[in-house]
Amino acid sequence: MGLVAGLVTLTPGVAAAAPVQLDQKYTCKFPIINNDPIEIHISSDMPATMNVGETVPEYDITAVTKVSARAAQGLGVMGAVTLEGKATADVVVTLPGGDGTLPIKVVNDVAKANIPNPAAAFEVNATGKSPGSLLTWAKPGTAKFDVKGLKLHNMIGRDASGAPVQLPPFGDEFEATCTLDAGQGTLLHTMEIKGGGTDPGPEPTTGKQNVNTKVTPKQGSGQLTMAQAGDTVALSPVEEGAGGSSTGDLQKVTVKDARNGATGWSLTGKVTDFTGSAGTIGADKLGWTPSCATAAGSASTCVPGSQGPVGTAGATLASAPDAAQTGGEFTVGAGLALDVPATAAAGEYASVLTLTLT
Repeated sequence: MGLVAGLVTLTPGVAAAAPVQLDQKYTCKFPIINNDPIEIHISSDMPATMNVGETVPEYDITAVTKVSARAAQGLGVMGAVTLEGKATADVVVTLPGGDGTLPIKVVNDVAKANIPNPAAAFEVNATGKSPGSLLTWAKPGTAKFDVKGLKLHNMIGRDASGAPVQLPPFGDEFEATCTLDAGQGTLLHTMEIKGGGTDPGPEPTTGKQNVNTKVTPKQGSGQLTMAQAGDTVALSPVEEGAGGSSTGDLQKVTVKDARNGATGWSLTGKVTDFTGSAGTIGADKLGWTPSCATAAGSASTCVPGSQGPVGTAGATLASAPDAAQTGGEFTVGAGLALDVPATAAAGEYASVLTLTLT
């Protein structure tokens, strides 16, 4: 008997984003006051899972930074009443599947903030977007997003008239290099990348087709045998919720009749339900369109079975009738189509198709 296993994949949609956040402390080298601490709260919305083949989109980034009273005093004595500029974060993406790391820079716009007078600690808000459409997940596994560094640049302190304040040794704009304090965490988010995806499309699935046959010789010195070209049938993926036809081709089967008699032969098949962790698709949903070719010089003529469902009861794939003289070589195949219900859940489904030659 032959064993044919077909696997069907149903692909889910992209996972919804969820809030992620990270708190860090840095020491930054500012004009006039030199080294001074800041505290930053980083937040975004990112999905917990994505699929192989999906491209990472832009993510909105929000950062709230607490600046010390000492910094407010240093800016204030120079006449500054507001502060604005840019902040660039150094982010390292650990790629799944052992593919190494990818360093990226995320530029944030620091919104204009009022500097308190008298001097006191104050907060500045920054917003930005991570680079999008640059990275496509190539392997399944765990991806990590770590914030490793920060630099303030194009910072402008303005006086009451709105004019930039000169902050030595800089001019209208200054920058501040920041060093992450010892012991600070860097992990913003961990994302699981799953095999198969919806963009650009699910990866092909695999299956098994292991064929064994036992034929008892009836006439003459020869035998009736069959062999197949391969042992795998992979049906095409179907998107979850859409339903439709999952198609593929039965591995070619070669039937040889060397009995030199008057008896024909019949090749039949029957199938079990398609099952998996996500549920079951009934055996009656699998249909086939048989085909059969007769090699030149054969005494018999091969006849393909009828198009229709295979089911658990079985159906004829091909046959050759009784005749005064039979025998020869025949190539048998079939197009397979599984009618996947729209209600089928995402996952892999496997079935066994048994071929019997008599």
